[in-house]
Amino acid sequence: MPRFYFHFSDGKRRFSDSTGIELSGMVAVRTQASKQVRELKAAMCHPGIQDLSGWSMIVVNANGKSVLEIGFDSMPRAANG
Repeated sequence: MPRFYFHFSDGKRRFSDSTGIELSGMVAVRTQASKQVRELKAAMCHPGIQDLSGWSMIVVNANGKSVLEIGFDSMPRAANG
């Protein structure tokens, strides 16, 4: 089963996932990315973090190629891998 890494960015910095997770394919990748974005948004409900428009989740495969990017507004973005 392929391994995918779920990095996220605030538009300036990238926070890397060095562990990754094995998933069966792109449907599972999208489901996992959406779940992680929801969890991160919930954890970031701090008054100092009001604008999440620059935040995104970038999913890469084991070769480092971007396969999915989703904004914290839950809108898919073009993968730039």
